[in-house]
Parts: sequence; structure tokens; C-alpha cells
Amino acid sequence: MVVWRCYSLTRIREVEVRELPLLPLRGLLVFPNMVIHLDVGRDRSVNAIDEAMNGNREIFLVMQKDAQTDEPELDDLYETGTIAEIKQLLKLPGGTIRVLVEGITRAKIKRLLISEPVMRVEVEIAEEEPEKTLEIEALMRNLNGLFEQYVKMSKKIPPETVMAVVAIEEPGRLADIIASHLVLKLSDKQEILEAINVRDRLETIYRILANEMEILELERRISARVRRQMEKTQKEYY
Repeated sequence: MVVWRCYSLTRIREVEVRELPLLPLRGLLVFPNMVIHLDVGRDRSVNAIDEAMNGNREIFLVMQKDAQTDEPELDDLYETGTIAEIKQLLKLPGGTIRVLVEGITRAKIKRLLISEPVMRVEVEIAEEEPEKTLEIEALMRNLNGLFEQYVKMSKKIPPETVMAVVAIEEPGRLADIIASHLVLKLSDKQEILEAINVRDRLETIYRILANEMEILELERRISARVRRQMEKTQKEYY
């Protein structure tokens, strides 16, 4: 592990580099602070799990650009992913492994170290801890309010989730927790993951969430209009 400091006029940021086994994800993205089960069956992926379990249980999770690629190489993967810790492991019939992982922090691939029998990469941790300015506080409040409206409209997220989210005080963690609960296109999720600057991340989620709210409202209006037309047709028929 290597640590150095980047100096700027506004802040001092430590940059940490780690060497980790890589697990490519198909059609799935894991955010920091997110806990999820993954079923692993490809040879190099199983080897990556084994290497992580023989070490400190940390593994680098990164999404494939094309979920149909069976044996992805470095160019087939996004650059930004999530360092995660393996919490539990269960071996299933047929050689598949089910692991419970918890996202820890964002990271970017710097270079490929080896590709066989496991993909191992050097990654640079890509997180920053900003000061909680009045602007950040305002963004957090606006995002919390919009998320509460989204939960009421979508009816896919338990209401108690809102209470847990509102209690979060760290802006970066708030952004990631909200993003992990949203039903979004994978490209939108990757955009959020790549937003290293926390203010940019909050603004990105707000923009994407506002767009989703507009779509939900249009869906509601279309559904209501179709229902009225069906009721009218039934009355005319009978």
C-alpha cells in the first residue's frame, strides 16, 4: 500500500494505492456502504474470491461495459469501481460461490498487474471528504426532500427507509445510500459512482432523481387516462 498527498489551494487530499483481486460484475453495480449478495461462477472470478479470502477479504468490484462478455479483459471494464469487503461466503452446488459483500470506498484502476489465473489490479482510492459547507447542507436537504417524494410516488421502497436516510449526516454517504435505493439505468448509476467530488455527486443524483420523478408522474397520468378510457368503453358496451 502506498500513500502520498496531493496539495491544492483549497485542501490536502491523501491518495492511497492498493493491489487487489478484481471481480467483474455483469449488469450490476455496487456502491460504497451497499451490502449485497453476489453469485460467482466464472473461473477467474472464483480465483479472485479465493485470493481475497486468503488475504484481508478485500476485493475490487467493477462493472463490465457489456454484460454479454463472458471473459472480460481490462478494456471491457469501467475504470471506476468499488473496493468491497467479503463478509460471508457460501459454496453452492455446481461450483458457484455466493458471497455477501459490503462496499467500502470508490477506486480507479491505475494498471493491470496480472490477468491469469486471476485479474489483479493496482487501484487508486478516489474519495474525498469535503467540508460540510452551507451549500452542501442545502444540497443534502433538497435531495432528502426529493427522495421522500420519490419513495411516496414509486411505492417500491419501504417508508422507514426515508427515516434512516434523513438521519445520515455525511454528504458522501448520503449520496451513495440514496443512489443504491433508486431504480436507475446502469449508465446513470455508473455516472454517480464516477462522481468523485461530493458536491458534483449530490447534484448528479438530484438531477437524475428529478428526471425519474417526471417519468413517474407521466406514467401515473398515462395509467389514469387509460383507466378512464377503459371504464368509458365498458359503460358503452353494457
